[in-house]
Amino acid sequence: MKYKIVEKIIQTNDDILLNEIKSLVGLSESDFWNEVPDEVKQAINHAKGELDRGEGLPHSIVMAEIKDRFLPK
Repeated sequence: MKYKIVEKIIQTNDDILLNEIKSLVGLSESDFWNEVPDEVKQAINHAKGELDRGEGLPHSIVMAEIKDRFLPK
């Protein structure tokens, strides 16, 4: 089975597939953070700052609110 996979990899010229395989097996040279748009990075960093200041809600509370709001009673 492994040999068939290796054979397919060797035969392909699909760069997208090869990059996905590189990422999957941990050979990716780029960090995903470099691909994230600046607006998203800013939003993530802002949210992390809120959590660091204790302004976040625990997961259990969020899940309870979601269940109360969206699940039939």
